[in-house]
Amino acid sequence: MRFGVFDHNDASGRPPAQQIGERLELIEAYERLGYRGYHMAEHHGTPLGITPSPHLMLAAASQRTSVLRLGTLISILPLYHPMRVIEEACLLDQLTGGRLDLGVGRGISPIETSFHGVPGDQAQDRFDEAFEIVRTGLTSGSVDFHGKYYQIEGAPVVTRPVQRPHPPLWYGTRTLERALWCARLTMPMMALVPSERVRPLTDAYKAEWASLGRDEADLPPLGITRSIVVADTNEAAMAIANRAFVRFRENFELLWNKFGVPLPPVLSADTFEGICATGHFYAGDPAGARAWVARHRDAGGISYMALELCFGDMTMAETMRSAELFATEVMPAFTQPA
Repeated sequence: MRFGVFDHNDASGRPPAQQIGERLELIEAYERLGYRGYHMAEHHGTPLGITPSPHLMLAAASQRTSVLRLGTLISILPLYHPMRVIEEACLLDQLTGGRLDLGVGRGISPIETSFHGVPGDQAQDRFDEAFEIVRTGLTSGSVDFHGKYYQIEGAPVVTRPVQRPHPPLWYGTRTLERALWCARLTMPMMALVPSERVRPLTDAYKAEWASLGRDEADLPPLGITRSIVVADTNEAAMAIANRAFVRFRENFELLWNKFGVPLPPVLSADTFEGICATGHFYAGDPAGARAWVARHRDAGGISYMALELCFGDMTMAETMRSAELFATEVMPAFTQPA
């Protein structure tokens, strides 16, 4: 079982330059504390993400880390020309010395993609074409493709990735069909469903993996993302989480409410405490966190958790304490031999 960090980098109310600087300091701390990777979301035109170009943020982080894997969850492929994704991914893999984990997807918000001229009903088809092009470009010296949205003839790929055949391509899914697709393509998979619905996806992935004659020991990360606050007492943790979640929820809902589009089924309650009651999120002390992780691991059959450790108006000190407590008092129970 391994642990990483997932980050929207939503607006905290602090000046953007200050918040971005703090995030880079936190990324350095995540490496020191032994987290496996740092994964950034991509959002546009919304306070849900003040760093709408995660590739740029990861380039900065690459120069302040040496072993922490750096990636996106996800890069919204329909918003880029796929040749640019190829070039930026190769450059990031070079800058990180082969530490890039490139998450890909079509994007959750049709509002955000529409700001960039991509109607929501085109996003999936554009993703499918772009994904095929990106996989080709990351593994060869040139790209030829003729589809509905992209026409590419003999485009050279000059800077190649460090990792071969290519940097891992991560994918988040809610469906069995895509779980099987991920397994066939050897892609790390993040299950975007409550934990009681994760097991069918991980079981399907593992069954498909075995049917292709692959060794179970070679399975890539199969995981989930969850929000967590760890403090010295349950009361302190919940107070931080409930306060910070107010701003996070405002940031999350702003565009959907502004444009009158139904919210996606992501937040199951109006408060952090309400979501904790379902078992989905956690706020409390390290002992409770160990039990919470074990329940998710056993229920979902997962090998990876990407934890959102900083959200809303959480301070640098609150986040650092939470990250330290989790790393020193929770992670060893799952990452070291019994």
